[in-house]
Amino acid sequence: MDGQRTLTTRGAARRAALLDAAISVVASGGSGSLTHRAVAASADVSLASVTYHFASIEELRRSTFARALAVLDDELARAAENGGSLERMPRVYADYVAALLTQHRDAVVTVNEMVVAANHDEHLRPTFHAYQEHFAELLDPCVGGREAGLMVAAALQGLILTAVTYRGEEVADDGARWRAAVVDLISRVRSHAD
Repeated sequence: MDGQRTLTTRGAARRAALLDAAISVVASGGSGSLTHRAVAASADVSLASVTYHFASIEELRRSTFARALAVLDDELARAAENGGSLERMPRVYADYVAALLTQHRDAVVTVNEMVVAANHDEHLRPTFHAYQEHFAELLDPCVGGREAGLMVAAALQGLILTAVTYRGEEVADDGARWRAAVVDLISRVRSHAD
């Protein structure tokens, strides 16, 4: 937070709820629809409440992007914890992608919207780059190195972006089609690295 206010538990909960509302705004209307007023309307709070927590639109944008990435990263951490053997890793990452598509669609759409916005806003880039680096680190042992991890992370990002455009039509089967694509991609990269 730019103002470095110390938030109470209640204040932190309000801030989180506002960011969740911001994610919903971006997911439904694109990154250009993110305004203090839109978040206030979505969260059913006063405009003053939103501007108290996010004094500028830049702070609101960065915080929304960071919150959406945190949702993805939390799911990624859960997947990595359940990893186990290298043989099991392609299925773990397939489960991760399926969870994003079936349980965290708004966060996924928001991340993709903000990645595009990062092309025009240098302040958004480091947040996404840190997420991609972290994802690549987790993929590294499974695909044969950091560079391969970065390429697979980018490919998975593209696969996820493609999948969310179907708006549930193709992920209604709990993401089976997309799971298979992830397992296939990681297995191919891994066999090429061996």
